[in-house]
Amino acid sequence: MPMDTTKQENPQAEWMINRRFPTYGDLLAMFGIFIAVQIVVTLIGSIALLFTGQGIIDLEPFAKGRFLALTSLVALTLTALLIWWYRRLRKAQTIHIGLGYKGLKPLLIGWCFLLMLAASIVLEPLYELMPTPNQDFGRGWWSFLAVVVIAPCFEEWICRGQIYGSLRTRYGVARSMVLSALVFGLMHVQPVPVVNAFVLGLVLAFIYHVCNTLWAPIILHALNNAIAYFMTLAGYGDQTFRSLFGESQTGYLIFYATALVLCVGSLIRIWRLLQAEQSRSTTSVESPQNASEEQKISSEKQ
Repeated sequence: MPMDTTKQENPQAEWMINRRFPTYGDLLAMFGIFIAVQIVVTLIGSIALLFTGQGIIDLEPFAKGRFLALTSLVALTLTALLIWWYRRLRKAQTIHIGLGYKGLKPLLIGWCFLLMLAASIVLEPLYELMPTPNQDFGRGWWSFLAVVVIAPCFEEWICRGQIYGSLRTRYGVARSMVLSALVFGLMHVQPVPVVNAFVLGLVLAFIYHVCNTLWAPIILHALNNAIAYFMTLAGYGDQTFRSLFGESQTGYLIFYATALVLCVGSLIRIWRLLQAEQSRSTTSVESPQNASEEQKISSEKQ
């Protein structure tokens, strides 16, 4: 009896028990859609270039930037539409993707930005063991548009809006953050970008969850890409923080320790925030059942 009353008072309770989407297979399918579309669009674009007597390698920097922007726009738009269609095919629960500005929290965005920088410093010794990634995205405003505008907007819509939003309906916040960040990382293929994007994806999912607006992760994502873009243009794309300190290893160790403390402290704070939220959610879900039991006891006494 209490269970039936709970279902009546909480219409989503039955759906939450019988939910089917997304499974891990669905997650793999959405990731496969992204990879397949990227390959197909790039291949078609490369074939089209061959009819002009050029290959991607032969393109001038500005032409390469234009090629990257156009293929990214087509591929990411098509990916977003196909994932939306796949969710409808699987009869997934409707998800809300926040696009308002009221949820933006400048101090939180600034803290998460520092956290991203600190994480890249802490992980730098690991990056030094990996192959140097290819960061040739051309030059000019087309390449800037591709890296700093198109990629953040569409990737956040796909990874945080659709994928994380879908996962959160079944697996809860913490696990969904990890799974969506894993997908986001693997989308970047090369070892260093995979690890970097995974950590970045955790931060982006967290700030999206807290602010409940997609503009928050878009801003952070764009800032991250802009820094990488301009550092590459300035010729510092392959340099490490260690090399910037030269022979001053003491200075670098202090710098590294500060970044490490910031990362550890931030992770503890984020974990406590998520735990507190989970406790509040559990209490709110159990309260209708407790209320129904109290009503039943009261009616029996009467």
